[in-house]
Amino acid sequence: MGPECQNRLVKKGRNLLVVVLGIALVVLLMVGNARGWWSFSPAGAPPTAPAANGTLAPEGDAASGEIGEITASEDPAVPADAGEAWVDYVHDGDTLFLTDGRKVRLLGIDTPEVGEHAECYGDVARERLRTLLPAGTHVRTVADVQPLDRYGRSLLFLFTDDGALVNLGLIRDGYAEAVVLEPNVLWADRLEAAEDTAQTASLGMWGAC
Repeated sequence: MGPECQNRLVKKGRNLLVVVLGIALVVLLMVGNARGWWSFSPAGAPPTAPAANGTLAPEGDAASGEIGEITASEDPAVPADAGEAWVDYVHDGDTLFLTDGRKVRLLGIDTPEVGEHAECYGDVARERLRTLLPAGTHVRTVADVQPLDRYGRSLLFLFTDDGALVNLGLIRDGYAEAVVLEPNVLWADRLEAAEDTAQTASLGMWGAC
């Protein structure tokens, strides 16, 4: 084989190699784009901040407490005839004692168990309620149709002095689930909407358990 034939073969081999590499590159780009390999944040765009439980924080104005459709400002107003009491001791995430001797079961919510039958996030929910309602905290109390449960506990909604509904706040932040039982259906729509939002955003126990 002469030199000219060899040169033509070498050139053909190079051209073929270039074509093969080009096709491979195109295929790689297409596959990578479909699978999101080439997704980058725009220059200067701040990263999404992680939430306290390690999940990505939901969109919304964190400074104002807004999460989806439920915000802290959407708590119901404290009824004019609300009672008043002072917290003695928090037993778990949905049960506490008042200084007047009443044992209270928070209405419309349920938190994971603690103690012998402890469940995921039970201790966390208890500590959250203890933070919200330390001993000596003044609260406004609101009962519904049924004032006591079968164990003699007072069924109550509790408001803090700044107008926050504790029951609703625990659901909103993922420490409790909404449990509305007739005939006690006061603010049921708010409680259930707060649970839907927290669950969708994987807040608190919805992202941890």
